[in-house]
Amino acid sequence: MKNNEQGEEQTIKLAEDMEKSFSYVNDFSKATNLRLYILEHSLHVEELVSTALGYILEIDWKKSKSFGYSSVSLSFNQKALIIQDLKGLDKNDIEKLSCFMAIRNKFAHVKSVNTFEDFFNSGKNGSDVKKSLIKFYPIENSIIDDDLKFKISFFRLFLDICTFLLSKVLKHEYERGRKDFSKEYFSSILTELGNIEVGEEILKRALTRTKVNLNID
Repeated sequence: MKNNEQGEEQTIKLAEDMEKSFSYVNDFSKATNLRLYILEHSLHVEELVSTALGYILEIDWKKSKSFGYSSVSLSFNQKALIIQDLKGLDKNDIEKLSCFMAIRNKFAHVKSVNTFEDFFNSGKNGSDVKKSLIKFYPIENSIIDDDLKFKISFFRLFLDICTFLLSKVLKHEYERGRKDFSKEYFSSILTELGNIEVGEEILKRALTRTKVNLNID
């Protein structure tokens, strides 16, 4: 009995240590409620989508009837579809944005969906998203419970979407003649895009991706 109790205590301790090592998933949102956690990330992605479209279409999106905050503005879903229609998007980017939107929509509109498991069991769309998350963000660790695993996957999905949206803006600005790849320039754009706590990582990843896409050093 004693050995069993010690084994259980060690397992719990390992799980707690593992959770601490993934504490970065709360860098952007400290919400303990999963629905609120997802919606807070969604609000930021929606603003990034509007900002990216504003740069690409060369409009002040905040004053725009289509992309601003007015009652007649396009919905998040509609703006996400426009992003997906842009030329040059990687098919993985399109799939990731679709996954993010599916998660966001279910948690925003279906009261009975409180956990990722609820979402995955809500229909074919949910099960397809689960397969995509496992494909893009595999976590081979039996100690972490599924709730934390998929929260980690969702956060990585969030980072990837922020990265590709920012890189889309940077590529567009470069092709328009802004060839100054200084940290100050990217930081100023990042500030406009929200200046989130994990922004430095997104900035570095977007810069690397943009340079690869443009084939420049």
